[in-house]
Amino acid sequence: MPEALMSHRRTRLLIAIPSAALIAVSLVGCGDAIKDKVEKDLKEQGVDADLDDLEDGQINIDTTDGGISTGELPKDFPTDEVPIVDGEILGGTYTKNPATWNVTIKVDGAGGDKNAAFDDAADKLSGLENPTAKTDNGTSIFGQYISDSYVIDLAVTDSNGVVVNYTVAPK
Repeated sequence: MPEALMSHRRTRLLIAIPSAALIAVSLVGCGDAIKDKVEKDLKEQGVDADLDDLEDGQINIDTTDGGISTGELPKDFPTDEVPIVDGEILGGTYTKNPATWNVTIKVDGAGGDKNAAFDDAADKLSGLENPTAKTDNGTSIFGQYISDSYVIDLAVTDSNGVVVNYTVAPK
């Protein structure tokens, strides 16, 4: 497939995912017939949306190029090689080509200890190569880890709560 066509298709899907998420959030409290209609319409655009758990604040959207979820790890997140911290999973995304995952986990309230949160996340990744030492720029703390199969970018911030963010890509 020509690069320009792939880029256009990916752009269209990247626009569709947030739009679908916005539609999904606006449907909280609506009847099943409306949810089914939205799911059907999205499917015709190549977006597989599961809106059944909206009442619980859960959104799961899958497209041909990737997806988004709230309250759970993104599809096929490699937990076997990338152990994560305990906490409230706020959301996750993934792309299929190139394979990449991103997950954000709230571990403490606002004003919490982001250094302790980073150290906890780093301890879970102990034993992995650590080519980028812990770096604190005042707003966030960053580090990079490499497993046998993945590169893991770890970031911890404190804005409206301490969150740990993992971005994972194949080596």
